[in-house]
Amino acid sequence: MEQRDVIALLKENRDSATVTERNAIDYVLSHPEEVMGMSIHELADASFVSSSTISRMCRHLGLSGYRQFQRSLVFELARRRDSERTSIGDISPKDSVRQTILKVTRKNMESLAITEKLNDVEAIETCVAMMSDSETINLFGMGSSLLSARDLYYKLIRANVRCNINDDWHVQLVNATNMGEGDLAIAFSYSGLTHEVISCSRRAKKRGARLIAITRAGHDSELVRLADQTLYVASTESIFRSSASASRISQLDIVDILFTAYVNRNYERCSEWFERNYIER
Repeated sequence: MEQRDVIALLKENRDSATVTERNAIDYVLSHPEEVMGMSIHELADASFVSSSTISRMCRHLGLSGYRQFQRSLVFELARRRDSERTSIGDISPKDSVRQTILKVTRKNMESLAITEKLNDVEAIETCVAMMSDSETINLFGMGSSLLSARDLYYKLIRANVRCNINDDWHVQLVNATNMGEGDLAIAFSYSGLTHEVISCSRRAKKRGARLIAITRAGHDSELVRLADQTLYVASTESIFRSSASASRISQLDIVDILFTAYVNRNYERCSEWFERNYIER
């Protein structure tokens, strides 16, 4: 199921909304960029309504709650911004090196900014707790997503975290089959549709392991439905792309956030292992 256009939904539902809900809708439509970073209580104060009114508005839009409303708004604004900036973002064979530098850098910066908005503190804290409580972490990914998974692997082994990754999909599937209830799977797939990653995720869940999915925002997928917790990256590239640049940057951003938060939670133990694993030159 594709992400619903939350701005269009707000406009469609405005006339049938209650007076207080209409106040909230008008504020969102007038200040969408500001609302993108607001908590439910901040939006309620800004639009002079109650938090319960905001919750009702979200339900009337067909959304599960304020968190989904925020993610839908971030996605829709990013999509519209991306459409408006096609002349900036799309690479042309006539581009100079200077233009290429500008376009690639802006695209990466935009992806990082959107990724920050898509993931709240609670989601990161939940993932870090799952990592800290797990006996073994198995990492899954294919193609460019495998590169992001491998980056997390390199970081975790320096902290002496028991984890596995393999370039061969059949070995990844064996790792998933060998998992148990105390283990954690972290699956990377920008599209959320990668057959190999979904197969490993299904197998891990069947064995009782927990699952974190790292995938694009704004799209429902079997991977998201399988996951115990999902972290989102900006959906600024098409699924059928010739290369992964901004999406990879966003995945690596999530990797850095996860790992740094994990180290902060387990600081003394990680510091000890960093010192042991330091290789002098």
